[in-house]
Amino acid sequence: MKVHPQRSHVKGPASTPPAPARIWGLLASEADRVVLFRRGPAQWTRVYLWDTATDTLTPGSWFQGRLYEWMSDLSPDGEHLLYAARNESKRQQALAMERYGVRMWSWTALSKPPQVHAIGLWNASDGWSGGGAFQDSRTILVNHTDLPKQQLIRPPGFEILQPTGTLRVDTFLVVLKRTGWHVTHQPRRWIGMGEADPFTLRKRSLELNFICDQRYHRFVRYRWLADGPAPDLEGATWADLDRRGRLLIARAGRVFIWRGGQEAELADLNADQPPRPAQPA
Repeated sequence: MKVHPQRSHVKGPASTPPAPARIWGLLASEADRVVLFRRGPAQWTRVYLWDTATDTLTPGSWFQGRLYEWMSDLSPDGEHLLYAARNESKRQQALAMERYGVRMWSWTALSKPPQVHAIGLWNASDGWSGGGAFQDSRTILVNHTDLPKQQLIRPPGFEILQPTGTLRVDTFLVVLKRTGWHVTHQPRRWIGMGEADPFTLRKRSLELNFICDQRYHRFVRYRWLADGPAPDLEGATWADLDRRGRLLIARAGRVFIWRGGQEAELADLNADQPPRPAQPA
């Protein structure tokens, strides 16, 4: 299935081709659902909902600012998205003051994917707070230490928990472990070890190396460890195995399905471009 772009840029004869979109995915552990974050241009992200039972890809909200995919989580039933976001624009801060009476440039929100409209909202502008993880489909642990002050919208039907003391839920690891990944190597520290000592996880025949250098640049590399035909994981920005054992791959702004030695393209998301003006979360 191809996703039709909203708008494409007309390139002149001497123009430089834009960098491909960067894609990351979150799998539901109890449903055939994946949420994709498609980033590009740099300050824009679009959310998509992928039904892996029918391979239907539904485009959703564009978000202007930064969505932190490694601090975000998809509920086990695939019905709700918990995301961490940042937008320091004067327009966004004015909206926050008008709606909630607070200064806010960073926040955690709960939404129904593929939309980012907040049905739960927590102010994360204190430099420490932000993100979280589902304990189950209706219980959320948010990285916020002062819920009475930071909670701006309490989502109905959810139990909201907060960390104890100075502890934070490690969203990246919680999310991956819930969906079948296990740690095979943990470096002495997350930050600054670079490619020489990555954080390594494995899910069946797929290996993930999570790398963070001394400049806080974070990226991933994947390897296929099984004998026989191997998928093309060079330059993959995300890969995972769905509940049917198919390998899902995002590479160069395109989404692929690999199974039985064959790769099929689901969608090319590069031409999809954000609207103007942005819709606030």
